[in-house]
Amino acid sequence: MSVRRVRIDLAYDGTDFAGWQFQPGQRTVQGTLEAALRRLAGGEGRRVRGAGRTDAGAHARQQVADHDFTGRHGDAELQHSLRGILPPDLRVVRARTVDPAFDARRDARAKTYRYRLDTTPHGDPFLARYALHHPDSFDRDRVRDALARLPGRRDWSGFTAASCEIVDRIREVRRAQLIETGTEIHFEFTADGFLTHMVRNVVGTLLEVARGRFEPARIDRILESRDRSLAGRTAPAHGLCLMEIRYPGEDG
Repeated sequence: MSVRRVRIDLAYDGTDFAGWQFQPGQRTVQGTLEAALRRLAGGEGRRVRGAGRTDAGAHARQQVADHDFTGRHGDAELQHSLRGILPPDLRVVRARTVDPAFDARRDARAKTYRYRLDTTPHGDPFLARYALHHPDSFDRDRVRDALARLPGRRDWSGFTAASCEIVDRIREVRRAQLIETGTEIHFEFTADGFLTHMVRNVVGTLLEVARGRFEPARIDRILESRDRSLAGRTAPAHGLCLMEIRYPGEDG
């Protein structure tokens, strides 16, 4: 039996998925992709390994997975066949054979997440699945001050969910910025890795800064104390999208 490792780049609307990770009886991205690959491999089942675990309801413009494929399809045929099998809310952008040592999670060097806000007074129904409706006051200067305090290599326990099982919580945030486009405001973060609910907890805190309830220096207190109770509420998952994952040689 011929086995080769393939890298699969994916995009998905996470609204109707219970997250990335396989869960018995639940519709997940990993489970849906694995079922399609088994079908193409004649029932042979091998695990798909993702670069990261997106939350239930969160989206991805670029998720990356690796898989030891046992079917006879070449890369182009595999890509075409997966597009024919998978549902419309889960799309294969590209599939290609890679070195057997490629590991989608361990080899990733940087990830970028975007969180979208819809600032219209009424709430745009065409953004309802992808952006948090936030018609409240928004102090941009205060938010930019808070964002400037985020980049750096440090312990992110203060912005991490209690359910996080990862012991090493040191991550380097390389970029944290606010982007305005029309009636939308985007928060965008690039780091060498993220922890459970880390981006959503940072966004929830930034929204409290935007409303004037927290001072920008609250960011420093949370980071120094590592106390999650000082941070804001976890922002809803539907505004979050994994935008890009970079690997060695792809840094541009």
